[in-house]
Amino acid sequence: VTKLTIVPVTLLINFYMYTVSTTHKVKLSLLILLAGVGIATVSDVDLRPLGLAFGVLAVLSTAMFQIWQGTKQKEYGALPLPAAAGLARAAPPPPAAAWPTAPRPRRPPRRYERHAAAVLGTILATCFLALLVNWCSFGLIGKTSPITFQVVGHAKTCLVLIGGYVFFPVAGDAQQLYNNIAGVTVAMFGVVLYGHLKHASSEGKPDCLDS
Repeated sequence: VTKLTIVPVTLLINFYMYTVSTTHKVKLSLLILLAGVGIATVSDVDLRPLGLAFGVLAVLSTAMFQIWQGTKQKEYGALPLPAAAGLARAAPPPPAAAWPTAPRPRRPPRRYERHAAAVLGTILATCFLALLVNWCSFGLIGKTSPITFQVVGHAKTCLVLIGGYVFFPVAGDAQQLYNNIAGVTVAMFGVVLYGHLKHASSEGKPDCLDS
């Protein structure tokens, strides 16, 4: 529920703090997208005061950081790769529990050496993937906007759900499955409409709603 509110909160902050307005057509596409994602993913709306407080703080901090990040990138012309690398360099090292522990004989057995190599390889691969995530997020926000970044994030959620249906079908609640399919369909329509509206606006051409 809180993830769905990041988009409207970002729009409000942009409008009242940075005087950046959004057209009604784009708002319509965002409304369709959020409605679809809500139908597909929201199944529990039980909010407790402490959870609600943390949710509000998470939404505000996320929206403010993404807006600040985008404005500073455009202001200083920062490239995404150095920014992502700096963020990765600032990350704490993995906890000691992540490293393999075993008594140290004079000559470690090959099985332990293979285990240590596998763990180290997994940690390095995870760090590399995290760097790619930071690079993509910095690049996307810097070249487009925080709203577009959120749209891409919701599209990723829809693709994850579609992949689950296709590759890992499970027998469960039929009504929930129908809600997921309907929600993903509506959400993807909103994603496509948003992309079409932004592309037509950048090209200075009439969009489908104008036609």
